[in-house]
Amino acid sequence: MRDEVAALLAVADADSESGGLSTQALAGSAPVPEQSLTGKVFGRFRMLERIGQGGMGVVYRAERTDGIEQIVAVKLIGHELAVAGQERFRRETQLLARLEHPMIARLIDAGVEGGRAWLALEFVAGRPIDEYCEAQGLSLRERVRLIADLAGTVASAHRRLIVHRDIKPANVLVTAEGIPKLIDFGIAAALEDQGAAHAQTVDIGRLFTPHYAAPEQVSGAPITVATDIFGLGALGYRLLTGRTLFPEARGVVAYLHALTQRDIPSLSQTVLDSQDMRAAGMLRGDLDSIFRKALERDPALRYLSAAEFQADLLRYLDDLPIMARPPSKGIRVWKFVRRNPVAVSVTATLMVVVFTIGAAYAVQERRTFEAREIAARRGEFLQNMLKSADPRNGGNREVTVASLLDRSMPQIEQMVDGEPLVAASMLGLVAQTDKGLARYTEGLAASARQLALLRGSGGRAVDLADALALRAQLLISTGKDVEAESLLREDLALVEHRPDAALQLADALEGLANVSAHQAREAEAEALYKREITVLADAPESLGARKAYPLSGLASLRANKGRYAESASYIGQALAIERRYLPPDNPDLLDAEYDYAVYLDLSRRAVQAEPIFRQLLAAYRKILGPESAETFGAQQGLAHDLLSQKRYQEAADEALAAANGLSRTAGDEYAWTLTAWNIYGSAMCFAGKGEAGLVALHRVEAVRERTSGPNSWGLMSTRVHIGACLVALGRYAQAEPVLQQAVAVLERDRGASFDRTQAGYRALRDLYAATGRAEQAAVWQKKLLQPDE
Repeated sequence: MRDEVAALLAVADADSESGGLSTQALAGSAPVPEQSLTGKVFGRFRMLERIGQGGMGVVYRAERTDGIEQIVAVKLIGHELAVAGQERFRRETQLLARLEHPMIARLIDAGVEGGRAWLALEFVAGRPIDEYCEAQGLSLRERVRLIADLAGTVASAHRRLIVHRDIKPANVLVTAEGIPKLIDFGIAAALEDQGAAHAQTVDIGRLFTPHYAAPEQVSGAPITVATDIFGLGALGYRLLTGRTLFPEARGVVAYLHALTQRDIPSLSQTVLDSQDMRAAGMLRGDLDSIFRKALERDPALRYLSAAEFQADLLRYLDDLPIMARPPSKGIRVWKFVRRNPVAVSVTATLMVVVFTIGAAYAVQERRTFEAREIAARRGEFLQNMLKSADPRNGGNREVTVASLLDRSMPQIEQMVDGEPLVAASMLGLVAQTDKGLARYTEGLAASARQLALLRGSGGRAVDLADALALRAQLLISTGKDVEAESLLREDLALVEHRPDAALQLADALEGLANVSAHQAREAEAEALYKREITVLADAPESLGARKAYPLSGLASLRANKGRYAESASYIGQALAIERRYLPPDNPDLLDAEYDYAVYLDLSRRAVQAEPIFRQLLAAYRKILGPESAETFGAQQGLAHDLLSQKRYQEAADEALAAANGLSRTAGDEYAWTLTAWNIYGSAMCFAGKGEAGLVALHRVEAVRERTSGPNSWGLMSTRVHIGACLVALGRYAQAEPVLQQAVAVLERDRGASFDRTQAGYRALRDLYAATGRAEQAAVWQKKLLQPDE
């Protein structure tokens, strides 16, 4: 048998060298060039030029055809998908479209035409990371920093239960600004077509990139987060040594044999073989240990998460003891001395420092150990969740993320007695994911349990701060501002004076500013937003898009005061920042585009705003799903725009759908829910169905009086709607006192130019004109900024 296997390997190697079809087909060689598709349209994209071709298919630079200026990369898959494969493709790409990270090239759209799958991806003008490193002459530490950044990016995707499967230089493009972008994230999983007759041949070529594939990919074992850790390790091996794993193994079969039968040489040994003594010395020790662990043949022996791998790389860069091997006391002391050369030069001071640090280090070591254990258990938790959905492990391939989260809760409860802090970390992960899925009820339940465990088990202040911020965000999303405010103030106290918690401080300030704005405390909200801008002024480039949040908040404050020109200025600044850092379909960028459309509507440019609202609604539905609160919020915006255009029945239909959806997802007291019912009630009144409209408006009135108080501007805004409806019904005597009171409060609190104040003026003008009091009608007519409206 050995002789036969050796003969087969010889044939395989010969195929690889001669371009033979058998092994080359497995390796995913480029298909026969097809006829040019330039000018053809797939979905909403027109092909401009072919920019690449490989085993998976052909890639074109393309432009959108629906009126939005956008250039994308369209990948056309080189084989047809069976019917079952098409369904899997659609499900997987819906999940991938939610993947948001500044270092991941976003999936913008996807489809299947004539059995052929296509994907529209963010167009990245960059070069493969290995070429970039060589062209820029990056130092070893700069390359390690790049790998650490990529590990953090992969960890972010793993938290959404998405595995890349094919990390290699060609799938990491670096832009001219030096920002690495991972492309083709999770696409291999989306293209698995178990129903196709040729699936096995195609899949092994697609999922098996020699010199970067993990052993489990070679053997057909389950793919987990550990697969990507191996891929990151192999990529780092290439960047730090200039060589791939087993470069002499030509072809898939030879790589399979090398990977399963031979040990991977250490980084330092690899460069030493090239007679580079200096590089070997720099790689020997910590980096050898880190990459040895990342490239373990057994997935269970690798880092348990990409975040843990990133943490060890950052420890190396900070001259801290790494976790890939137990550091000796001598190594710890040497690293301390290296980080503190001046302090250790003074003998007397050194003695004091040694004793002081000895006690502090014991505490820090315990904290580090706890953090590492929690990270490890989180990685294990994520692996188990992914495995439970793997049909090769008996899992259900139709399982949803929501059902995985629900299934995990009993497992987490079993950890509470023995590992309360681990359980708290898991609950935070579940709550954060529930928030992203707009499952606010489930998210609040998980976050309440997390907070209780952290408070009762002595959790770290930084973890408690994160948990408080997360719960506050969930509460704000369900209209529970008062409860959220107390948590945010506790959060602020924990992070306010920590030099290493700038982002957490900004998040606390953002939450408090939003709560203050919702409760009409504009001066306080403005001060908080401006303080947040100051905190973020020195934020790193990776957080650039985050700087737009307080600007959007200030835009809303100005709009609520009727100061629309100032609002437009802030919106413009926020949009410029987010367009610079975020891909076109990123939800945060969509939120800023939504603010701009609202500004157009309030500035009496509703016709111009309508197509923007419709495009945003379609984008929210695709990216966040039809049941997301943000999706219904966009629908509410469209309804208001239609109301402004006096298309009353259309406005009522859109507003009713939005109001019911927001009631389901965010609750009856949520600000957007109440706004949607206001729009619905007014639209029904002016569509000739005033009694039904009044029922909806009085319902909002009762909620706002109970939650905001008897003199709040939000309540008065609703009463303007009620008064205008009564005027439309000819019930003038009832309408007059309602409108007079509402307008007086709104003039005082919001100003004469505020949208609802102007609506009150208009209703009073119509009331007095209809009752023959022309002189009084003229008084209100003069107050209108656009009298002929």
